[in-house]
This record gives sequence, structure tokens and C-alpha cells, in this order.
Amino acid sequence: MEQEITVPEEWKEILRFLGERRRGMVYVVGAADRGKTTFCRWLTSKLAKISMTGFLDCDIGQSTLGPPATVGLALYSGTVDVPKATYFRFVGAVTPSGHMVQELVGALRLKEKAKEEGALYLVADSPGWVVEPAAQEFHVRMIDLLQPDVIVGFEKGPELEGILVNFRRHPRISIFECATPAEVVERKREWRRLYRFQRFSEYFSGAVPHARFLSGLGIHGRIPESFCEDEWRDLLIALCDPEMMVIALGLVDRLDLVTGTLSFRAPPHDAHKVASVHVGSLQVDLSNPPGRLQQGTRQISWRQSTLSDEEGPSLPVRASPSSGARANRGHSSPGRSG
Repeated sequence: MEQEITVPEEWKEILRFLGERRRGMVYVVGAADRGKTTFCRWLTSKLAKISMTGFLDCDIGQSTLGPPATVGLALYSGTVDVPKATYFRFVGAVTPSGHMVQELVGALRLKEKAKEEGALYLVADSPGWVVEPAAQEFHVRMIDLLQPDVIVGFEKGPELEGILVNFRRHPRISIFECATPAEVVERKREWRRLYRFQRFSEYFSGAVPHARFLSGLGIHGRIPESFCEDEWRDLLIALCDPEMMVIALGLVDRLDLVTGTLSFRAPPHDAHKVASVHVGSLQVDLSNPPGRLQQGTRQISWRQSTLSDEEGPSLPVRASPSSGARANRGHSSPGRSG
């Protein structure tokens, strides 16, 4: 998990700070290619030697724990070679834009799971979406919800000030600002698309056909407005347990409203544990590298259990697919202004 890098003194200072506290959550924020993930891996490996430590991967576009479109938690103790346990929550997209509620809830639930499992430390890697006003609001809300003990900002210039300034006077949050390590390589958007395609390809490499009767199952998320085949083919879904933890992801082949059956490809899993199907907003075609990865802009069905970030006019009541019916720099201490 640890990467070869010259460890800056600021990183060691953060480690000493957490070691003295003997517990704590760290929220790491910064634009893409600033060194966030490298730092998170390094810090997790060091803290795991002290006590059980959780790594919370919230970077749904460049995820390292699980497939893209998921928030993941890995628990480590002593070593980071193999996690003691992993848990995933489905967001259904590769950017928080338009899916903030799903990511906020997923991150909070996984933080609670880490505490429940006895982790004294938690290191959270956040999405590199930080510049736009909506992105800054997203991080402000994430920090407000998760209530970390430490915020670590990786930046070039004052690009994070719109986020950090909101917490400089917080009585319980310490802020550390770090420069981007010289070893960090800037990657182009095409590389990121290929990375996501490869991650999805690896995940679904052992997928087999499945068919599920939807009667008795919960179904929610970005349900397509129409039930035509093109709207459902290759749609990314998550099969979740009663606590809405991901059991497996799937790619839809067909929705048959006559029989109320959903056909999809997914890795082998225990179908008896599935309590709900979470529908994402991505159609992932793995047959044509680097692949077609589209995030839909379709309207949201009334069956969706969360609202979009921009509420629109009320939508008419629609039939649920499960019914089988057809439809019409430095350290800022608590209390200091930085």
C-alpha cells in the first residue's frame, strides 16, 4: 500500500500529532494529482502499527479500494498488506456532482462502521473536485457531517481557501496544509477514463449472468424515466444487504416488466442476502475499450429515495419496475484563525 516517496516533514508532524491524541479522524482534501492518495496510504500504514485504522476511500472517480462509483472502507491492524475487513456503499456515479446526498450518506455510514468495528483512527481520501462553488460546498458539507479531528489540505496556491476558511476557527478541528510532493505526476483526463475502464473491467472479469424477480425487493436510485431496453442496457446497479452495504455490482442486460425480472451480469454472490437494488446513473459498456462510460442526465423517477441536488417540479407518479406493471500550508490549531 505504501509508495516510494521522500516523506515531507509536514507528514511526520501530522503523524506525531495523531499519535499523541491516540485516536482521530483525518479528512484529506485537494484537487486531482496533488498527492492526497499517496499521503493517505502512507499515513494509514503508519497508524495501523499503533492501532486498528480505517481507510475511507471517498474518491469515487479514482477509487483505489473498490470499483468506481463506490465509497469504500478498509480496516487494517498492524500491517496494510491485507485488510481485516472491507465494506462498500454505492453512489452510482464517478463524480459527486448530482449525487452529493448518496456520497454524504455513504461516507457517514462507513465512518460509523469503522467506529463500530473498533478502529481508533480513520483516514478519509476525498474526491479531487474542489474548484467550482458546488464542489466547495460539497466538501464543506462533508466536513461538517463527518466532523474530522484533522483536515489535511494538499494545494498549489490558495485553491482550497474557500473550503478551509470555514473551519479555521472550529474549536475541535486542526488544519494542516501541505505542498504537492515533487514526485506526484499530473495525469490527463484520458488517463483517468482509462483507469476507470480498467477498474470496471477487472471487477466484472468474473461476472456471470443472473436473473432476479424484483417482487419483494427494494429498488431505488436513478431509475430511468422510460422502461425501454436502451435505457436499461449496461446500467450500473448495486445489490445491497439490509444495511445497504454493497454485496455486488451488476450491469443490466434486460428488464422484463411482464415477468418482473431483472437480468444482469455480476460476480458470483449470495443472492439470499440481497435486500435492495440501487440503480446508478452510469451505463458502462465494457465491450469496446477504452469503453463508453456515460453519466445520464435523465429525470429522476418518483421512486427514487433521494432528491437531486437541484429540486425541480414535482414529477407524476410512475409504476415501479418491481410491480411488473407497464408505465406511461502549515498547521492551524483549533481556535486559531490560521
